[in-house]
Amino acid sequence: MKTRKNTNKTPKTWLLLMVISTAYIAVFANVQGFKALLPLVQEEFMLNRTQVGLYSSFYFLSTVFIAIFSGRIADYLGTKKGLVLGVGLVSILIMLHSVSPLFSIILVLAFFTGTAFSMITPAVNKGIIELTTPAERSLSMGIVHGGGGLGGVLGAVMLPFLGEIFGWRTALFMGSIFALLITTFIFKFYHQPSSLDAEDNVKRNLPRTSLKEDLLRLLKNRYLLSVFSMGIIFGMSISSVTGHYTLYLTRDLETTATFAGLGLGIFHVGGILGQPFWGYFNERALKGDRRKGLFLLGFLISTLALFYGLVVSRLSFPPYALVLFSFLLGFCILGVIAIYFTAISELVSKEYIGVVTGLALIFPRASTVIAPPLFGLIADYSEAYTNSWIILGITAFLLSIGFFYYSGKYQFQKSLNLDQGFEEK
Repeated sequence: MKTRKNTNKTPKTWLLLMVISTAYIAVFANVQGFKALLPLVQEEFMLNRTQVGLYSSFYFLSTVFIAIFSGRIADYLGTKKGLVLGVGLVSILIMLHSVSPLFSIILVLAFFTGTAFSMITPAVNKGIIELTTPAERSLSMGIVHGGGGLGGVLGAVMLPFLGEIFGWRTALFMGSIFALLITTFIFKFYHQPSSLDAEDNVKRNLPRTSLKEDLLRLLKNRYLLSVFSMGIIFGMSISSVTGHYTLYLTRDLETTATFAGLGLGIFHVGGILGQPFWGYFNERALKGDRRKGLFLLGFLISTLALFYGLVVSRLSFPPYALVLFSFLLGFCILGVIAIYFTAISELVSKEYIGVVTGLALIFPRASTVIAPPLFGLIADYSEAYTNSWIILGITAFLLSIGFFYYSGKYQFQKSLNLDQGFEEK
């Protein structure tokens, strides 16, 4: 199959990548912003830690079931339509969050918000792969997905600040309006290159295999399955931290709600810088070896989680130290995303990026359904988050070791093409 030649990114390409990243900025500003508002939401609805963790579970529950189908939809609709539809629906659903009288209704809305979000990541990855070459792909993936970190910072810092002034409902309503404006921005300014339009028209006229056949071929690749296990690590670590970090800081470390929001914001600042850094590090220092890059980050995540459980939770640290720890946590945990999606996207031809991304999303999202309530349940049982951090660290360590061992056994089976079948190396 012929691949598009694109040796250097033009200014227009960079602009298109930046437009794509605004989708993540809008969505994460609202979703992470709502999580930063959870101390205020918890107070109004009188929730315990386990109930708070259910929000992330409901949000990602729908994404597990729809992940593969949303990937197929992204392959069919293309980048622009997929982003406009996904971000637009998220903005409407967040607006409904702000007027919900019961937390149970918010959980239902979280389920549908996750469904809308499912369309965004495959569309984003599809756009990145189409616009970049392999030599710059991991870095580009890190930069664009870093938009999620930027959105997380905006939401985690601004929404609690606005929430303490106007109330969490008004703050969330403002966030939904911001997402609606971003939807309009993407619709107006993302113009797919004419070469891609022509290629898409040709592809739509070609016969395609069924979704079932595509999935069976993907699942036969054991190297790909071993990479998916790393999705479990970043799914459970991201969801546990973002779902409970503000509560951990306010309840266990006795900080203010504003500082807790700042801590979550700094966590996302770490992600903004970490994703392109680890992408660049993987391309240069590790010479594009995705396996080593993923293992290194898995090991660092387990180390940081154990550090929080064994040291931070037991000793008293000044605010500037907590800010530094928050930054390092985001720098490593969110840094996994760029390498993970690059690794799986390079295994298939470009018209199947949506399908493989959808399949790859099942693993982190399944762990996000389970991990946050368990993280909270352990904290409720022991009346602190200390043991939650320790168990998270041990689990991440064991999964990282398992990934490195099994991915080494099946490294020969790296490349696959859904049109041609498997190409073993």
